[in-house]
Amino acid sequence: MADVTIRSRKDGVVELAPKHAPADASDRLLVIGTVLFAAAGLFLSGLMPAGVFAAIAASCLAGEVVLALRALVLYVVRPASDVLELARCRPERR
Repeated sequence: MADVTIRSRKDGVVELAPKHAPADASDRLLVIGTVLFAAAGLFLSGLMPAGVFAAIAASCLAGEVVLALRALVLYVVRPASDVLELARCRPERR
């Protein structure tokens, strides 16, 4: 069993969630900056049409907007809960 977060909500529901987290904001911005920098270089050299560069830039922006909206919705919808962190389960050899 992988590392799990247990949330006991006030409405009686117990949530089990894996600890797979998306990349940190600074890591995402570094990747987006690198992608936009490379795409801008290809656009300026004439190897990439303007529409493709615009699509890449729009998809980078849309991805960040979606993650921000998701965080906002989860903050509003999820009630406050007690969080218990469990260690990784290691099977014992006999």
